[in-house]
Amino acid sequence: MLKKSFKYILIAAIACYLVFAFIIAPSLEDKDECRDLVINISGNRLGTINNDEIINALKENNLYPKGKMMDSISCLEIKDFIMTMSMVKECQTYKTNNNTVKLKLVCREPVLKVYDKSGATYYVDSEGSRITDIKKPLILPVASGEINDKMIGRELKAIASVIKNDPFWMAQIEQIYFNKGKEAVIVPRIGNHIIELGTVDKLKDKLSSIKIFYTDGLSIVGWDKYNKLNIKISNKVICTKNE
Repeated sequence: MLKKSFKYILIAAIACYLVFAFIIAPSLEDKDECRDLVINISGNRLGTINNDEIINALKENNLYPKGKMMDSISCLEIKDFIMTMSMVKECQTYKTNNNTVKLKLVCREPVLKVYDKSGATYYVDSEGSRITDIKKPLILPVASGEINDKMIGRELKAIASVIKNDPFWMAQIEQIYFNKGKEAVIVPRIGNHIIELGTVDKLKDKLSSIKIFYTDGLSIVGWDKYNKLNIKISNKVICTKNE
């Protein structure tokens, strides 16, 4: 009988603790001031944004939580604001039980710097997302020419995806020019030639053929032998010699 009574008392004590820990304690903490904002940024290899920039943006929009009462802070409102930043891919915002607000960001990684035909300048990532609010200068391959908004999700996305996943082309491509027919010409960093790419159809095959030609051809005859490499047909490199 004594053991059974002790069991009931223990269960009641645990239930009281759970009620306090998960219901009463958080409500009490909401009456306190926010002690700190902890920011964690991932996917930011190029350093496109830092903690100070986020803090300043929150302050400018009266969303900086530190010093405010916990129950007056809207994590959803902070998240919605952060997600208006084009370089942010994902965002989590939540309160902790020590009166702290935590902010976790995943950034988009710009791959191309774009100068489109309207005169606008922006960056594009490998998923075909436009990034407009990067303040620091980045040294990346440049895409220019007859580029419009419809090409971001196809032509620019295709090239950015290949470049991101291939360090060779990230280092070798300096500029990509698109004509009115959406055909691209690549200006490499090394060599006195251009690459007539054509459309982005079978892009991986085309660039793979060029890479093989670089290894088996130009490395033997010299990088200055040709002024033009035509790879409009995916499995065939047509060369034009320097005169």
